[in-house]
Amino acid sequence: MSESDKLHQALVDDLKRRGHITMPQVEAAFRAVSRHLFVPGVSLEQVYSDQVIPTKKLDGQVVSSSSQPAIMAIMLEQLGLAPGQRVLEIGAGTGYNAALMAHVVGRAGRVVTVDLDEDIVSDAQEHLAAAGFDQVQVVCADGGYGYAQAAPYDRIILTVGSADIAPAWWQQLQVGGRLVMPLGIRGDLQLSVAFERVNDHLTSRSVRACGFMMLRGACASGPTLSQVQLGPEVGLSLNVAAECPLDAGKVYEWLTGSHADWETGLHITPYEAGFSLRLWLMLHEPCAGTLLANGDMVERGLVPPLVGLGGQWKSTFTSVLLGEAGLAALMRPPNQPLQLRYSCGNSDQTKRRRSV
Repeated sequence: MSESDKLHQALVDDLKRRGHITMPQVEAAFRAVSRHLFVPGVSLEQVYSDQVIPTKKLDGQVVSSSSQPAIMAIMLEQLGLAPGQRVLEIGAGTGYNAALMAHVVGRAGRVVTVDLDEDIVSDAQEHLAAAGFDQVQVVCADGGYGYAQAAPYDRIILTVGSADIAPAWWQQLQVGGRLVMPLGIRGDLQLSVAFERVNDHLTSRSVRACGFMMLRGACASGPTLSQVQLGPEVGLSLNVAAECPLDAGKVYEWLTGSHADWETGLHITPYEAGFSLRLWLMLHEPCAGTLLANGDMVERGLVPPLVGLGGQWKSTFTSVLLGEAGLAALMRPPNQPLQLRYSCGNSDQTKRRRSV
């Protein structure tokens, strides 16, 4: 067995062990489709680790990636694919997710994947051909309108976040079909919701935590979220709800000034810190937000470490609560240094609060 095969199968074993893969058809697809064919030039160790691999930026923001394998498996299980089905994907990315779906639906089925950018579409087509899935139709179009030419669909999946359900998506979905999408909740928090079409309405069937870049194009979300640069250097920003009054200069002074660390004595998992608590804050506190550091700004240590990404897209972020006289932020204990990668793991960590 080659090194790539060993790493490939070890990743699938890990996803099964952690409960992200439970369906035989999803496991078979992950074992059969090699991820490294869709992210050429990336080291095998990074390809077959459970982390997102950003692939394109516009104006300093990541707009396309190969999603974290764990959330891909979770959403494919929510989708409930079967042989012979017709599937529409909004957000082609590298083509890897489309290949996984094509493996499940087989030659009797059909997978159409749509993306807004011509370079993403052409790259996805090359990757799919190299992996033996040239039957997947890759279309350059605005995914907010779906793809009526191949409708109706048994399944529709979004690999981008959206604050609402575009009319085209449920109109192009068969009665009894399923729509799985990252639904935005007050800003940058998202839930992967599996909707089933029941006659003239949609019914939620399952909900899981997720995090995706937002939909672009005609159906892009309105200004529900403000992303504000903090300080004179690029790489430090704050995401808060648009209605939250914000003095960026004052927030930067708080971050660069004195602070105190408090240990609560509570032990929570990364999932609880990165999702459950953030969801509660977003729903109950109008000035809850996310503090982010990118690139060289990570080393400044202005963002208390909670979650991060490594490699050329190095970044860290944490949840914050803004007040009139300061802010509070979640951080890891000092004896638990942050590893710059994202994981859906369940290891315990102590919740500490930094106040400035």
